[in-house]
Amino acid sequence: MAWRCRQATPADADRIAELVNRAFLAERWFKSTDRTHALEVRDLLGKGTFLLLEKDARLLACVYLEPRGERVYLGMLSVEQDAQRQGLGRRMMQEAEDFSRCTGHKAIDLRIVHVRKELPPYYRQLGYVEDGTEPAGNFPGVGIPIHFIRMTKVLES
Repeated sequence: MAWRCRQATPADADRIAELVNRAFLAERWFKSTDRTHALEVRDLLGKGTFLLLEKDARLLACVYLEPRGERVYLGMLSVEQDAQRQGLGRRMMQEAEDFSRCTGHKAIDLRIVHVRKELPPYYRQLGYVEDGTEPAGNFPGVGIPIHFIRMTKVLES
C-alpha cells in the first residue's frame, strides 16, 4: 500500500497521543510526564488540524497546525521511533507547508524547547529562522529550567 497523508478526525485521538508520546521520549531526560493525552488531542482538533502520515494503516508521523490569523502555529511534529531518519519528518513539514499555503496562510511559526540542541539546525535547514525566545511557564514533570526558541518561515506562493 502507498503512503497516505490525511487530516485526522476525533476518532484518531488515541493513536495520535500514543505516537506523540513515543516520539517525545527523547525529552524524558528533562521531562518525566507524557507530552500529551487523547483528551488534549481532541481539544486541539477543535482549534486546528492534525495531518497524519500512514502506511498499511499504520500511523507513522503527524504534525499539528493551528491557524492564527494569516499565520499558522505548528507543533507536535512526531515520527514513530523505528521510522525516524527516513525523511518522514521532512515530508510532514512539507505537507504542513503545502496545507498552510492552500488554506491561505502566509507563514508558519513554531517553538522548540531550548535544551533540544538538535532541533534548531534541523528547522534551519528547512528554511525556518529564529525570531526570539519566550518563557516556558510551568509544565508538569519538567525538572530543569527551560524556555522556548521561536522559529518562523514565510511561505512562498
